[in-house]
Amino acid sequence: MPAETPREWLTTDPSRPDVEIRRSGRRKKTVAARWEGEHIVLLAPRTLSRDLAEQYVSRLLPRLMEDRRRSENDPSRTDAYLAERAEHLAAAHLNRRVKPREIRWVTNQNTRWGSTTPSTGTIRISHHLQGVPEYVLDYVIHHELCHLIESSHDARFKRLEAQYPEVERAKSFLDGMIFARSEQK
Repeated sequence: MPAETPREWLTTDPSRPDVEIRRSGRRKKTVAARWEGEHIVLLAPRTLSRDLAEQYVSRLLPRLMEDRRRSENDPSRTDAYLAERAEHLAAAHLNRRVKPREIRWVTNQNTRWGSTTPSTGTIRISHHLQGVPEYVLDYVIHHELCHLIESSHDARFKRLEAQYPEVERAKSFLDGMIFARSEQK
């Protein structure tokens, strides 16, 4: 695995948050940005120029600021809320067997509701689920928590997943969302 390069900060004006650039040799083409505390982190390929990084920040900053504004007005849009739900679900349905190291909303998942990296204990939940009924969000979080125990979708995983009482109802809701998206195209 290639080593990470040192982090660098973009010189910012006082009207916008500080931006940290994290470059990686593993990242080849994509650029992503997210909030970490009070600053923004731009995840970029090692080869991305500083000028191009500035252009990405200028393009992504309005969306990130809007996401922050919405989160402040709706506590269910925060990463802290996801962590609280994950803790509750692990206690209620998985005998406290798991606790993610990190769980957060992401805006770069358009075909998955959530994803898990078992080796790091990281769970990412698609922003498309912001505003769904709590039982639906809870199902997706529960599903991803199950992946911290069993990475595949085998019989053991399905038994773990079935411990959440609203599985079928939540899957039906998500199927409806997929259908509605396909009708919009």
